[in-house]
Amino acid sequence: MINVSVVVPAYKRVDQTVKTLDLLLKSEGLGSLFDLELILADSTPDASLKDAVSAKFGQKEVYVKPDKTGIATNKNAGAKSAHHQLLIFSDSDIEPEPNTLKETISYLQSHPTVAAVGGTVLWRGGPRDGQKDRPRMEDRMLIKGNTTYTEALYSRYLATYKDVFMAVGGYDELVFNMRGEGSDLSARYWRAGYPMAYDESIVVHHVHDVPDAAAVRVDHSEWGVARDLLLLGYKYNMFDDGFENFPATVDINFSPLGAKGYYRMLQGIGRHFDDFIAAKPILDAFRAADKPAYDFKFLEVFSKSEVFQSCLEDAISRLSSARESAFPAVNA
Repeated sequence: MINVSVVVPAYKRVDQTVKTLDLLLKSEGLGSLFDLELILADSTPDASLKDAVSAKFGQKEVYVKPDKTGIATNKNAGAKSAHHQLLIFSDSDIEPEPNTLKETISYLQSHPTVAAVGGTVLWRGGPRDGQKDRPRMEDRMLIKGNTTYTEALYSRYLATYKDVFMAVGGYDELVFNMRGEGSDLSARYWRAGYPMAYDESIVVHHVHDVPDAAAVRVDHSEWGVARDLLLLGYKYNMFDDGFENFPATVDINFSPLGAKGYYRMLQGIGRHFDDFIAAKPILDAFRAADKPAYDFKFLEVFSKSEVFQSCLEDAISRLSSARESAFPAVNA
């Protein structure tokens, strides 16, 4: 039997979180193909979510209360509490298909070079109901054999190995605690030599119309994009010439707005200016101590084919210990 820990970070959203947990507990293969440890990492300021979950599920979940709020803090606290090597993060506004967990486990089991995998995220409700949230046109992928590698996985739904997640330091709680945590984690996975992949058979739904949802919380999503790109560009030393995909990503996000795109970018920088001032000494310390196994830049993993190929060749041995722990029956 394969053992899996699923971490659901939560803040309020009582009804939606209960529904997400219920869907996870109704997954195909649960009890026959795999056992599930369900971890709720809850930073709701009152007991409303805890009480609702307890009333619905009894003791079927592990309850974790982080010391501070923040999506990265919640996910890290849940991961630290996990007892199993196979680790899945599912946001509280994500609804899985019945076969999502089964497909996720099967994919990691059959792909020895992959350290983390995500799938197709479809909007549920809202103006783009049924359309793709991720991957988007700017999410570069590269097919090698039977594996579709991706430069970044965003944190709506992601599966990995606990040892790998801990080895790279988990999510960044200091700079990317409220957003951008998936982008930053992706860069550090690749730089440590842990490839990320996409599989279309893994499908989840991102619920649009829920309280405290990022999709409805801000007037202009471009403000947050401007913040993230500036912080990530600085953290990974990307403001020299010579990069192709990173500038293209900036263009994809802002050029559709026409002349207003330049203004929206400046607005985003202006609205997050205090964030940049506070983050700079933290990012400077990271840059001074950073010694990556592979000097991949954010969203530029496929730009150096020889380095990329070397990373894949080394990944099998680098992941062997985690895989033996996650799939002991297969590797016995």
